[in-house]
Amino acid sequence: MKIQQKQSMKVFIYHHLKEAILARQLPPGKQLIENEISRTLNISRTPIRNAINLLADEGLVDIVPNKGAFVTNPTKEEILQAYDLRKRLEIMAANQAIEFLVENDFKKMESYIAEEKEALFAKNITNYLKANQDFHMSYTQKCGNKFLIDFVKKLINQTSIYLILFDIVFEEDPSAEPYGYKEHLEIVQLLKQKKRKELKVCLENHFDNAIDSLNIHQEYKDLKEIFK
Repeated sequence: MKIQQKQSMKVFIYHHLKEAILARQLPPGKQLIENEISRTLNISRTPIRNAINLLADEGLVDIVPNKGAFVTNPTKEEILQAYDLRKRLEIMAANQAIEFLVENDFKKMESYIAEEKEALFAKNITNYLKANQDFHMSYTQKCGNKFLIDFVKKLINQTSIYLILFDIVFEEDPSAEPYGYKEHLEIVQLLKQKKRKELKVCLENHFDNAIDSLNIHQEYKDLKEIFK
């Protein structure tokens, strides 16, 4: 197989596996068996391994030495710890940023919220995650603390994976009505009004609600089926 063909196959496998994880067709903890994919597609294992490494770099797959690759499967305790730390750090960042935010910052936040709302109702998790990250980083970046900004961004990336795996808003359930964008609108108003105490309570509730919205998806596909 030529190098270009290998690259094309790597991208093909990467996108199929990623889409299957985003669509919750593969469960957390599911082993991605290279031989099984190789037999299904009738190809060598090299592009498969390279595709899995890309997913591992994004945090969607865990590679365990001498065992193999698995769809990331965080424990409940890990999820709670990540959200708790993110909540504390974002409250700190918002409190420090509140004096430096200007009208243009608020316009950007409102624009991100509009994009978020559209993505939520369209059940487009990729666009939603980007708009959600852009919103939270828009005020975090104004806090003036490089280390705080870096830590918050890392935690946003980590908790985004939990949203991909477990958020009920992206289940095939019409009763799961999007709510997060409404809380974001409230956060913007409190930032504008510089109401620190109310903002702290609002952010605490926002992250507590985010945890409550996580649920484990029950129906998944077999690994071979996602390449059909």
